[in-house]
Amino acid sequence: MTSETASAPRGRGRPRSEQARIAILAAARDLVLESGYEQLTIQAIAARAGSSRQTVYRWWTSKALIVADLVMDGELRLPTATIPDTGDLEADLVAWLDGATSAFADPQVGPLVLALVTAATDSEAEARLLYEMSTGPFHGALVDRLLRGADAGQIATSADPTAMADALIGTVLFRALTPGARPAPSAAVVRTLLGIPRA
Repeated sequence: MTSETASAPRGRGRPRSEQARIAILAAARDLVLESGYEQLTIQAIAARAGSSRQTVYRWWTSKALIVADLVMDGELRLPTATIPDTGDLEADLVAWLDGATSAFADPQVGPLVLALVTAATDSEAEARLLYEMSTGPFHGALVDRLLRGADAGQIATSADPTAMADALIGTVLFRALTPGARPAPSAAVVRTLLGIPRA
């Protein structure tokens, strides 16, 4: 058997494997949006994709990593991490907080947020990966905006921008994860973080 003959079957198999991988990702995406991450199972993904569980496990060791791939591929999208910079830090943070809350309330985004939060509990390695693809960009953008606000004298020099960014992201996640709650208005949250007295 020549090397050309031996390599031909592998060449013909690659497109079918890629087609199966794409079908699995599409099935997982649809199931997350329909039922949420907690209801997602490898068996359900395989059944929807017309594949076997062994085929799914060939590429991913857990459902969390499937969701991570979907985010990386842009199949599941998160709101933008861009923070307004009009020169008014208070107004910019309120606008971002309101915008992020509204975006996460979107039925196409909310289930994904819940999926990533839940997926982050599967393992420490997966939590780091999901952080880098989801919460991480938001946190970094907020810290950068807060540092610019500090340079402009809009927050106290003793303030910790990282802790403030933690609190802002925590507020968004609290609102997303507890829709029945009655959280404080965005303006009150921001003014408290910035140390601005109530009117």
